Amino acid sequence: MGETYRPRLASAVSKLKQYGDHDEAAAVAALLGPRGYLLLKRTETGETEPLSITVPEILKQAINQTADEFDLVLDGLAEEAYRKVLEEGWVPPAVTRLGRGQAGTKSTLQVQVDSGLRARVQGVLADLSKAHGYRVTEGSIVLTHVCEELGIERPNTAASDELYTKVPRALRDFWKAEADRQGLELRAIVEDGIHALLDGEWSPERHPYFTAGSREPREGKGTWSEADRANVKVQVEKQLLADLRAHLEALSERLGYLVGPGMVLRAILTDRLGEPQA
Repeated sequence: MGETYRPRLASAVSKLKQYGDHDEAAAVAALLGPRGYLLLKRTETGETEPLSITVPEILKQAINQTADEFDLVLDGLAEEAYRKVLEEGWVPPAVTRLGRGQAGTKSTLQVQVDSGLRARVQGVLADLSKAHGYRVTEGSIVLTHVCEELGIERPNTAASDELYTKVPRALRDFWKAEADRQGLELRAIVEDGIHALLDGEWSPERHPYFTAGSREPREGKGTWSEADRANVKVQVEKQLLADLRAHLEALSERLGYLVGPGMVLRAILTDRLGEPQA
């Protein structure tokens, strides 16, 4: 259990006791004991097995560190992706193969998934591939959903014509209100910022999630609960977005960490519209 969880769980114990919920307080306190997490593990049913997905190292770094920031468990997101396929008929969009040299250093992103759930998905992959006209794989299902939930664009997503990221809900709402107040459209703001980036007028700074070699919480910042997170999506002219992706791919390889389109989106909107007062 990460160090950021212990003080929060201890605080929850105190608050539960204040309201007279002593049984609930004792249950939470038990999790804080030595290997308390095993108490939860014993209640889980079903066998699990590993799923390994080959990804660029810089993408793996971005996924792991953003998941930490959002307090999300990748195993849970993977099983959520399987359920979306089985229960909602969702499939990931087609993606292009990365050319030789484009993927950079490769690494393995591994998640544990429920064996029964995985077998059910494996049983429908052939039919899904035939119905949609392209190969649908387990790796693509899981990786696409994980990236969407974390607001990270997959490097080989070629067909999309929008930028997206996830930010605190208060920041998303502030940007919308400020754009309305100034009579501006988000698309115009973002496309202008992309042109300036491609012309060399500015460069994106390293995202605050990706502090090299550290998983410590940022000073003054807590993690974001699901209720605190919101999607920001802005459509952009396709060729301009293609030019941006090519530029950021080379930039990421040069810097050694992922500089994604979502990072650019956030940087542009923050620069042009500001941030709410703390």
